[in-house]
Amino acid sequence: MNKIPPFVRKLRAIVKEPTIKGIVNWDEKSCVLTILKPEDFSIKILPFYFKHCNFSSFVRQLNLYGFHKIDSQLWMFRHEKLTTSLFSGSDVIIRKKRYTIKNDFNKNISIENRINEIKIFVRRMFIFLTKILDLFVQHHDNIRTVVKLVKILSYEIHDLRVNISKINGK
Repeated sequence: MNKIPPFVRKLRAIVKEPTIKGIVNWDEKSCVLTILKPEDFSIKILPFYFKHCNFSSFVRQLNLYGFHKIDSQLWMFRHEKLTTSLFSGSDVIIRKKRYTIKNDFNKNISIENRINEIKIFVRRMFIFLTKILDLFVQHHDNIRTVVKLVKILSYEIHDLRVNISKINGK
């Protein structure tokens, strides 16, 4: 008999839970899991079954076990091989194997590729930060110029008021 993975056991327990109505739905006919209220699901359900309340981590686990989102607008998931029930298809719900690098040569290439990607990312970040700093300096100078102009205008307005009051006073 196959051992049921902990995630699948917890998923089954969640959909069997009577208090989930309105938050999660398991459609036995179409084998579709629908999370109706992700916020409530994260707060009221996830912490009781997992060591987290992170909805995206739960979705990642669903994906690792072969469930895929079937509606771009809703949180609806279907397993690619599950055709009967979530409770009877334990042998088809298995965690996907991660690709492992066979030898040190490939491992070194992979590490070098990652290092190069990081270097490119760092260069891009430096360019963006430089542009942001340039914009800040440019706007700072513009603001300083505007403040000077406002001061000059306020002195001019003051002088005009003094001159108008002298003319009216005569």
